[in-house]
Amino acid sequence: MPFGLTNAPATFQGLMNKLFKQYLRKFVLVFFDDILVYSVDDSSHLQHLRIVLETLKAHQLYAKRSKCCFGSREVDYLGYVISGGCISMDQSKVRSIFSWPVPTTVKELRGFLGLSGYYRRFVKNYGCLARPLTDLLKKGAWKWELEEEEAFRKLKEAVCSAPVLALPDFSSEFIVEADASEAGVGAVLVQKGRPLAFFSKGLGIKHRALSVYEKKMLAVLMSVKRWSAYLVGRHFVIKTDHQSLKFLAENQAFTPFQQKWVVKMMGFDYEVQYRRGIHNIVADALCRRPVESSCATMGVSHVDFEMLKRIKETWQADDKLRKMIKTKEEQPDKHPKYQWDGELLKRKGKLVVGSDSEVKKEMLRFFHDSMVGGHSGVTATI
Repeated sequence: MPFGLTNAPATFQGLMNKLFKQYLRKFVLVFFDDILVYSVDDSSHLQHLRIVLETLKAHQLYAKRSKCCFGSREVDYLGYVISGGCISMDQSKVRSIFSWPVPTTVKELRGFLGLSGYYRRFVKNYGCLARPLTDLLKKGAWKWELEEEEAFRKLKEAVCSAPVLALPDFSSEFIVEADASEAGVGAVLVQKGRPLAFFSKGLGIKHRALSVYEKKMLAVLMSVKRWSAYLVGRHFVIKTDHQSLKFLAENQAFTPFQQKWVVKMMGFDYEVQYRRGIHNIVADALCRRPVESSCATMGVSHVDFEMLKRIKETWQADDKLRKMIKTKEEQPDKHPKYQWDGELLKRKGKLVVGSDSEVKKEMLRFFHDSMVGGHSGVTATI
């Protein structure tokens, strides 16, 4: 693939992803020709480096020594400074934001928002702070006045004084703290009392019309979706200061909006914890008001974490499958029909189940005989 073609970057990135597929997000990150190898100690780091360099050599790709940095405790990567357990902004980018002149055109404003938005995870309430500026991007909306000038100044100050964030520890519990206001929603992902990331987004006309408790529910849903890569497949805590979100934990929903949101949350293993705060009497009364009984049918899908655990156990109980997994870990190119999808082993895109007959029978009964299965039997017409 020659340089200069429009699809050359995508082709090269696809090649790199294919080469390091077995190691991505285990100890390797790849962005085009920027390869980051990370390890918990020096000995494992040497092993990981050997694997990466041998993989490149096997496919006639070579790293230039003058452009490599080995054994560093701190590294600049894609605009971030990554060190032991922490991540911060590249100070050269921060200086560029701080010295950015007042925009005079939509194009200049879009450039500023693009650079500052890249670091929005560091800035609490970024979406609300930037809302007066993002409104100017609409066609025919350019009108730079005192409000926009103040928003521009506050946003620059917020970005340039952003905190150093902690890196996630997947052996510890994640906590999502979410809240909402009339203007937007905001959340912070916390672990061991330290922030991992901030999230905020201004609300459009449609969502501004929602009730207070639905806005807070929307804040939870949007933040969980944003951080799903950290949260899916593990237990986490949602902290809120609004009692009406009790229906989220109990899967109670009374309106079409709430039903849709509850279904989206079914794929996560979470608990809701309530914090004391200023009680909104009207919202509290609305969430407790009696409603007429109604019936609604929804097709839902949720993750059975206990079943996934049992399926993984069948891999070790199956001698043939256990040997295949060991061989594939040592020689990733062996058994190409089998691939790892995170922690799940799949064959041709389908989840692999070992020879445990009881687990297979239970799965067949669920998909064949249960109320949500494919065959309801003779009782369907009674």
